[in-house]
Amino acid sequence: MFKFLALFLFSSSIFAVAYEGDSGGIFALPVSSDNISNDYLLFEIDGKSYVIAGMPYVLEEKVIKINDKEIKVLPVNYGESRITIENDSLVNPSLSDQERAAKERKLLQSALAKKSNFILSDLRFLRPVEGAVTSGFGKKRFINDLPRAPHLALDLDGFDGDPIVAPLDAKVVLVENFFYSGNIIVLDHGSNVFTSYSHMSKSHRAVGDFVKKGDLIGEIGSTGRVTGPHLHWVIYMNGNRINPEIVLSKDFPMNLLADYQDVPAGLPVSEE
Repeated sequence: MFKFLALFLFSSSIFAVAYEGDSGGIFALPVSSDNISNDYLLFEIDGKSYVIAGMPYVLEEKVIKINDKEIKVLPVNYGESRITIENDSLVNPSLSDQERAAKERKLLQSALAKKSNFILSDLRFLRPVEGAVTSGFGKKRFINDLPRAPHLALDLDGFDGDPIVAPLDAKVVLVENFFYSGNIIVLDHGSNVFTSYSHMSKSHRAVGDFVKKGDLIGEIGSTGRVTGPHLHWVIYMNGNRINPEIVLSKDFPMNLLADYQDVPAGLPVSEE
C-alpha cells in the first residue's frame, strides 16, 4: 500500500506532495500520458493516466524520483527464512563456480536490459503454478545459518513435472541452466515488465518464442540450489524486483488507485 500527504508552505506559497511506498511494493502515480518514458508501465482508466511503478527493495528509507515526483520508499519487515542445504559446494561454491555464477548474472542483466517496444495492457496476472506459497518475498535469508541475499521472489510449491504457465503474453528472452537458479526462463511482457522462472526440470520454450497468457512454458523441478521441487518466481518492474503476491490480488491494479478516488484537488489524504 501507499499514501500521500499534502504539504503546504504558506510563507513562500509553495505546494508540494510527498508520496510514500513500500519496499518491494508497487506504486501508482497520476501522470500525463504524453509525459512518461517507456521505462514504466502506463495504466489508463476513465480518461486518467497512471504510472504503475515497482519500488526498490530497501533496508532503510530511500527517496526516489518518478517524473519529478519524489517518493519515499519505506522498509518493510518481511521476516526471515532459514534453510539447510546438504551439498556444501552449493553453499560455499568453488572459485570456478563463483566465476560461472558471475557470468550468469551478466547474462541475466543483459536480457533484462533489452527492453522491447511491447505495450503491456493486460494486468490480470495468472498464477504460474497451482501450488501454495512456501517462501514469501523479501525475507532475510539464512542458508545453513549463514546470512545470504534477501529472498526477492515468491516460492511456489509443486511436484516434479507440474506445469508452469505464462502469467501474461510475452516474448522469451532467456533460456539457460544457471549454477544457482538451475533451469531458468525469462519472459518479456512489455512496458519494462519481466518475469523469471527458476529450478525447472524442463523448459518448453526457446529464446525468441512468443507465448500467450496461460501457455505452457516449463515444468517444476529441483535444479540449481534448492531443497526440493518448487518454482522460484521473480517479477521485475522498471528494473526493481517486486512482491509477486501483489499482482495476484483479484483487485489489482484498481486497489492501487483507491487513494486517488473522489479526492478534491489539493486536499491532503492519508492512510493508516
